[in-house]
Amino acid sequence: MMRCLGMLGLLFVLTACGPRIDKDFTQAFVDANRGLEDDAWSAAYSPEMKLLAVGRESGRLEVWDTRKKDARITMDAHELRVQDITFGVDDGIVISRSASGNVAFDEIVQLENGPKVWDAGSGELLVAFGQEHWAPGAMSATPLPGLYLFASYDELYIYDHSKRALVGQPLQLEGDGGIRAIDWDATSGRIVAGTDKGVIVLLGLHRDERGARLEVLQRHAPHGVGPRNDILSVMLLDEGTRLVTVQYSPEKAQAMAETVPPLYRGQQHETVRWNLANWQREHVYSTQLIGVHQASFTRGEDWLVLAGVAGGTARVEGKVELVDLRSGVAWRYKANTTHATAVLLPQTREGLVLQNGRATRIKYLDQSESVPWSAPR
Repeated sequence: MMRCLGMLGLLFVLTACGPRIDKDFTQAFVDANRGLEDDAWSAAYSPEMKLLAVGRESGRLEVWDTRKKDARITMDAHELRVQDITFGVDDGIVISRSASGNVAFDEIVQLENGPKVWDAGSGELLVAFGQEHWAPGAMSATPLPGLYLFASYDELYIYDHSKRALVGQPLQLEGDGGIRAIDWDATSGRIVAGTDKGVIVLLGLHRDERGARLEVLQRHAPHGVGPRNDILSVMLLDEGTRLVTVQYSPEKAQAMAETVPPLYRGQQHETVRWNLANWQREHVYSTQLIGVHQASFTRGEDWLVLAGVAGGTARVEGKVELVDLRSGVAWRYKANTTHATAVLLPQTREGLVLQNGRATRIKYLDQSESVPWSAPR
């Protein structure tokens, strides 16, 4: 309970002290998302802060307080769609990032696409990195309070929120590809990044009298280093001793080339759980998705969310697949678009599928569309 008494000004952050998710929130969210013209492209939930953030096609960022039926703040965050969202629980912030690098119109207009740091309670813009050139890349909090990682393709920058500035020297993963996913574990202090060339990079982050700095501890490339070997998600488990990756598989893509429509060729994936002590494959999870465009999770939950398509050459349907990483069981839900996104709300065992300006409620353990997991191989 000491945590409930400290950190003045961040009372809305504290899980144990505040109320639970409002029983009417999910339905109110669905009602507010009926036939919108502004599609959702990203969504993230913080169990500690009980905040749901949604990034829209227009560049709008919404932060919903799930402890209330219908309470949200809206920011015109970016000029391009919001593709990445990160929470800073201890600092009471939410960080947004747009979809792509700077785009020039008549070589004059530069669209802002860099990270922006917002006060999660008020929506006040605290810091913007929109004037520099930021190539596409992932973002993340870290095991060290107040420090965050921002990627600009293969360069990784440290952001110190107490200083409202980038600190130290950026780490360049030259030859490893652009950084698409980052995760971290508080107990072990491990940080892991996945790139668009299929490289998994284990990192160490240090802060001492010399400042903050990053170092590469280890690299692993399950399918070698090459284009379209993208690692879509990395997720540390069991105090940083195990790792789940979602990666495009060139072997699968080649094997399924004749049965997959051209638009989705190359998006064939595999979801693997690794033992980091020896890079042993412990499990390969089964799936009925023929292509995946997005993989995400809610911190603290042993569930993975895959958004993609199922079917074959004759018919392709949008699907969302929830993978129970402990049992290996996958639950599938329909989507009315091939580019849906989804987010889990663990306290209510519910999820939200966002698609074509609409939202649908789903229950975690709805067994109507279950499929058993594959045996390890």
